[in-house]
Amino acid sequence: MNKKYVWVIILLVIIVAIGGFLLLSNKANNKPAVKPATQTTKSNIQTEKVAVTSSGFEPKTITIKKGTRIIWTNKSGNTVTVNSDNHPTNLLWPFLNLGTFNNGSSVSVVFENTGKYTYHNYLNPDQKGIVIVN
Repeated sequence: MNKKYVWVIILLVIIVAIGGFLLLSNKANNKPAVKPATQTTKSNIQTEKVAVTSSGFEPKTITIKKGTRIIWTNKSGNTVTVNSDNHPTNLLWPFLNLGTFNNGSSVSVVFENTGKYTYHNYLNPDQKGIVIVN
């Protein structure tokens, strides 16, 4: 076998091994410190609504009981996001990284733990909200 092909094969094996290690390492580091909120379809869960308008979240602060679902509905006319603080890393409350959603659509999450959860619209980080869970 040509030495050139042997080196190419060795290099490919090293690249695949490093990629696998990084993938496994990334999964292990993304475990949340607290039990995450869940997205569920149970109909007996209390729900509260937050509108996302062109001026931000309405209401900006909402107080709910543990086990309540918040539904964010986009009424802004644009694509928006719900993302955990702190901008731009969004790492404080990873379960709040609900991604982008278009005008007229909604995203939701059930808050299963008490606490104060801060979030923002990643596409307009000046738009901020707070969920207080008792």
